[in-house]
Order: sequence, then C-alpha cells, then structure tokens
Amino acid sequence: MFQFIQLLSLVSALVIVSSLVGAVPHPVLDAAVETLVKRASVCNGDASLCSRLYSNVTYIGAHNSYAVGTLAGASVGKNQEQSVTQQLTDGIRLLQVQAHKSSNSTSGSGINLCHSSCQIENGGTLENYLSKVKTWVDSNPNDVITILIVNSDNQPVSSFGTAFQSTGLASKAYSPGTAALAKDSWPTLGSLIDSGKNLVVFIDNSADVSSVPYILPHFQNTWENPYNQISVPFNCSVDRINSGSEPSNLMYLINHYLDSSFNLFGTTVFVPNTAQLNTTNSLSSIMTDAGNCASLHGTGYPTYVLTDFYDVGDGSVFQAAAQMNGVQYTAKPIGNATKSGSSGSSGSSSSGAASTHVNAIAAVATFMTMFALASTLA
Repeated sequence: MFQFIQLLSLVSALVIVSSLVGAVPHPVLDAAVETLVKRASVCNGDASLCSRLYSNVTYIGAHNSYAVGTLAGASVGKNQEQSVTQQLTDGIRLLQVQAHKSSNSTSGSGINLCHSSCQIENGGTLENYLSKVKTWVDSNPNDVITILIVNSDNQPVSSFGTAFQSTGLASKAYSPGTAALAKDSWPTLGSLIDSGKNLVVFIDNSADVSSVPYILPHFQNTWENPYNQISVPFNCSVDRINSGSEPSNLMYLINHYLDSSFNLFGTTVFVPNTAQLNTTNSLSSIMTDAGNCASLHGTGYPTYVLTDFYDVGDGSVFQAAAQMNGVQYTAKPIGNATKSGSSGSSGSSSSGAASTHVNAIAAVATFMTMFALASTLA
C-alpha cells in the first residue's frame, strides 16, 4: 500500500508540473508519466498473477500442438483436436512443437513441424505456425505464453531465428541477457506484459543466446519427468535435465499424457491412450500427479503441465491450473464444446477405446508405408 501511495503521489506531481508548463509537449516528462501509468491490471486472466514471477505460475501445455486432427479415428500422428489459435483462446499457455529439417519446405527456415517424421505427420512450415501465434499474441497483450521447441534434427538456432524474425514474433520474445535463470530470478508476468515481451521461447538443444538471445536452452531452465508413460500413477522422477544443474533451482514440466504401446517388428510404438482421456485430463488426475511431484521434490507445483487432447474434460485441465495458481476458475465453452467428458469425469468411454484401436491400426499402416518407401529407395 505504501508503495502504491508513493507511486500515486509521484504521478500526481508529474501531472501538476505538466499542467504548469502548459500544453507544449515535453518528451521526457510525457515518457515518465506514460511509464508510471502503464501497468498491467490483469495478467493471464487474473489480477493477482501480475505480481507473480513467471516461474511461480502453472501453465497448461499442448503436446505436439501443431498435430491437429479429429479425436474419432485419430491417427498415430495426432495429439490435439483444436487449431493452435483455438488452443490459445481456450487457455493453453505452453505450445510444444517438434521441428524437423524439410528438404521440400517452402519456408525460409527450411523447418517443418512434424511428428517423429514428416512421413507420419507434417504440420506445415514453422513460419505458418508462428504467424498464427503472432496474430493471437497481438490481440492478447495481457497474456504471457511459452513456446517449447523440440529440435529433433539438431538444426542451428539461427534457422529458428529466421522464422521468428520473418513472422515478427521475435519482437515479442523475452531476452533475459543470459542463457539460464534461477527459478527465483524470473521477471513477473506484469513486467513481461508491460514491456511488450509476453512470449518466452525455449529449445531443447542447439541454443546459442549470443546468436539468438530470445531462444533459451530448455534444460538449463527446466527439468522434465519421463514421457511416453503407459501406466499410472505417473512417474515424477527427474528424467531430463542439463548436466550439472540442480533440480531445485529450476522450473519443471510434467508430461501428463498417457500413452499405449505395442511392439511392431521389434519397434515399440507409442500412441495416445484415448480410451483413458477423461480420466487422464480430469481435475483429480492432474492434481494428484502435480501434488505427488510437489511433495516428492519440495519445490511447489510444476510450472508446466503438458497434455494431449486438452479439450477432453471440458476445461478440467484449466480448472486444475487455476487451483494450483490459487485463482478462481470460471467455466467456459472449450473448443467446439462437444466433448463427452466433464471436469469431474473419471471414467473411460467406448468411443475412446475405439479411437485407441484405430490409432494402433493407423500406426501399423504408417509403419508399413514407411517400410515400403525405404525398401523402394534402398
């Protein structure tokens, strides 16, 4: 309160001085007034989050956010039903993508977003994807979002910089001036929003902040638990982290999506377990997983919760985030609002079981297609 009174007094003084000098523009004074007055009042949907460190907020993420298709009959390469624009509108604040070098890409970066292989799922060029994100970010300046790039082919970070620059998204990206920040050293959501830098970008390898200062090394700032988990309860052990880093000093991401696996000609294939989506995405499942992680590591709730088909559950994933953030959750239509689940649902559905079966068939067909192609080229 004292700080607010001081701020109010200073603004009042500047306004009085401004009136004394008349209507003549005064660049220094005008800039000072504008800087003092410009304060985000709502951040990521709630006023109380403005004063919270970026690292002390929980965000729901979309696993393979570019891999979009219908849940009914979803192929092995699909992990979401809604477009990236709809994902952000619904409340997704972490967009995870998997990037591959493409020999026939039409973009300047030469990077396409593909699931494991562009033969399986090609989500288009990185530039096309980032352009959609840029449009949304421009329209929602009071929301901080994060992009996590899985650099599958170890492309130089300069290639990604090309895409961020050409789409204009680089101007929105936060550059801390260093490769890594301790968990308690991140700026607040309010300061990110006030500075117009409401995008945080990470990449899992090949980061070089001396070359592209706003694409940060993921595992120097965040650790993850295992992915491709096929049973519950979820394992929350530290699975991936930069060598020499201390987990308690970093943010962390939990891979909260359940897979099914099967053996195909000696290769283990993982597909989304769509039969259990209502359970996996339920409030109770997420809170149990997050609570287990918080208890195990003693560092609070996860910063990121990565999900498949986040819209199944009609908002339960966002209700979980609100609960972890200590803010009120207001229900709203999610996606196309036709999902069979509810925020409290804990059961499976027959349609989900059918989709998992179709996933397995699609995986076999995809594998056989790739095998045939490889044989032809051999």
